[in-house]
Amino acid sequence: MIETLHINNYALIEDLTIEFKPGLNIFTGSTGAGKTIIIGALGLAFGERASEEAIRTGAKAAIIETEVSCVTNNDFTAVEFVNPDSYIIRREIKKDGRSRAFIDNRQVTLTNLKEIGGNLADITGQHRQKGLTDPTSHIQIIDIYAHLENENDELSRLFRKNNNLKSELSTLQKKQDDWAAEKELLEFQIKEIELASLEEDEDKRLEQEKLQLVNAEKIKSVCRICENSLFTEDGSASERIKSSIKELDRIVLFSDKAESLKNKLNELSIILDESGISIREMAESFEYDSGRLEIVEDRLVLIKKLKRKYGQNINEITQYCENAKVKVGQYEDINEALARLTKDIVAHQIILSEKAQAISAARRKAAAKLEKQVVKHLTDLAMKGADFKVKFMTNQSDSGPYLVEMKNFTGDETGFDIIEFLICPNPGEKLKPLASTASGGELSRLMLAIISALIDSLPRETLVFDEIDTGISGEVASQVGKKLQKLAKNSQVICITHLQQIASRGETHFKVYKGKSKGRSVTKIKMLEGDQRVAEIARLLAGEKISEIALDGANQLLQEGRS
Repeated sequence: MIETLHINNYALIEDLTIEFKPGLNIFTGSTGAGKTIIIGALGLAFGERASEEAIRTGAKAAIIETEVSCVTNNDFTAVEFVNPDSYIIRREIKKDGRSRAFIDNRQVTLTNLKEIGGNLADITGQHRQKGLTDPTSHIQIIDIYAHLENENDELSRLFRKNNNLKSELSTLQKKQDDWAAEKELLEFQIKEIELASLEEDEDKRLEQEKLQLVNAEKIKSVCRICENSLFTEDGSASERIKSSIKELDRIVLFSDKAESLKNKLNELSIILDESGISIREMAESFEYDSGRLEIVEDRLVLIKKLKRKYGQNINEITQYCENAKVKVGQYEDINEALARLTKDIVAHQIILSEKAQAISAARRKAAAKLEKQVVKHLTDLAMKGADFKVKFMTNQSDSGPYLVEMKNFTGDETGFDIIEFLICPNPGEKLKPLASTASGGELSRLMLAIISALIDSLPRETLVFDEIDTGISGEVASQVGKKLQKLAKNSQVICITHLQQIASRGETHFKVYKGKSKGRSVTKIKMLEGDQRVAEIARLLAGEKISEIALDGANQLLQEGRS
């Protein structure tokens, strides 16, 4: 329930606080006084879009603040309230177009606020009646009436899963289309790499071998030169070292140092002999072999070719081969995966369709009941003889997601039902869609009749009616007033009206009027009681010049309203 509404610098309102009461809250006032501005402020508080143009001229920002108390346990998933029984919503609209929303001083998104506001209040007005003529809203009304929220959530989940499975199937089918050529290419690549029988670092070893084969004669020549200078030529290094050892041997008895030098030269002689052996072995091992060189070069050309295609080194080529094998294995499983997925889709479609059929049956049952209740309420609203029907339709299509009695039907997350409200305002006429049949006054009453029928199903604790008296007068207005009064027994009702028959039914009556502040027009409001209220009802009856007859009529209406 809305406890208070504080409006600051919004349109014609400078600073205004309204304390709402339970039951039927009535707002009256002259045309242009600013009654609808109050409804607009409530809409902003509950998540409607804002415009910087609504900010009062000269002000930097408009602020709307409302205190709300909850009698019932609404399911608010968007925000965890500090106190779920009472909280304050604040909306700020700034000149630069930015808008912020807060709940108990914690900032929330506009989406969060709209979700919460939708559970707090239902705002119905002239510009909102068009929604009733839109068939897309009719299925929502039926579902609210039938209490199908949980079933619809489950159907929505099943529908999304069905779409995901079909998307997965489409992806697999596309893969299957490309499978033959890609598999053939991968198998060729695997065969090409495996036939090469590559070894780790083989390319490095072959490059070294090629270098040695190409330079074999040069290596042998260098080895001969080294062997001659070290061993065979006169005055070779070996000969001189051995001569030095003999000379030192002659003086070792006289010097310990000579003994040490002799030993070092002996070691050097041994090393030199070993080096000589290695030089001869090296010379013998390097032979130019044109056949082997051709084999090595061919092998390097092959490895270079594989590198260009599959990787920068042998390890990368080998890894490419392994990855290709894994991919081929996956492609080989694609037919099995397609068969399994197709089977899953068929099974899931059955579950989805059964859930949709159950919801459709519940809708049809609820619709039959709603039809009777709406007709009854229309009769109460001086539309005796009017008829109201809920038309169910389907759209058959071979590609539709819903399967009913071996036929496929189109649909969405709400199922396969297409629902439209039909009305016959006057006896003897045919039932026709609301958009092509109902007048403004008839729409007002039909909306009230539907809300009256939905009252036990609506999660909102507050119902707001902005000039629901459009196009009606006299006895019809009186019946509308009674209906609003009846709604107010179970919900808080806020209603803007120009009609005395409706205003007299209110438990709390506010008058909206224009005043002056700092030389500028401002919208003001005051709660009417006693003679003030009688005078306002009389004004609605007779205009600005109030007679005794009008005052008597006002008193009579107020007495009837209390009965």
